[in-house]
Amino acid sequence: MKKIILASALLALGMSSAGAQTPQPADWTVLNFTADTNKSADVTWDRIGGHDWCGIAKFLDLGSCTILSGTGELGSLRQVQVGPNKIIEIAVARTAHSYTYAQPFTPIFYHGTMSVEPVDATHSKIVYTLMWNQTAVGDAAAQKAAHDSRQMRFQAAVDKMAAAANAP
Repeated sequence: MKKIILASALLALGMSSAGAQTPQPADWTVLNFTADTNKSADVTWDRIGGHDWCGIAKFLDLGSCTILSGTGELGSLRQVQVGPNKIIEIAVARTAHSYTYAQPFTPIFYHGTMSVEPVDATHSKIVYTLMWNQTAVGDAAAQKAAHDSRQMRFQAAVDKMAAAANAP
């Protein structure tokens, strides 16, 4: 069923799997964002919407987030709107306090992992990791701009998550 929904979503967006191959050779870029909280991992995960497959929308100020299938378990699909772009994301990993998604139908084969790591019984750390192939982004100036914009946007989102987690 998920294959049919994914194929339908791609066709609706005018994409084909052949046109979305990651350019080779790949030049992978990784960014890590963190923030400490004064709450347990369970409380932090709940407060940042970790159980909600579209909970991230309020922290990243996405234009929209629509669940196409599932509820965040492996194989779930969501469509996020970033500016004018509507992007399909698929859940590719999940634990009690994390999920990883991929954007397999973009030329940069973007991945993100949002997680909460326990520090002790009453403290935790929010960790958000991004990885993408910057080969298709363009020249060095375009790659730096893409890196810098994600650096600002996602650290701001993680900071908002920490504020939500730390609220009384």
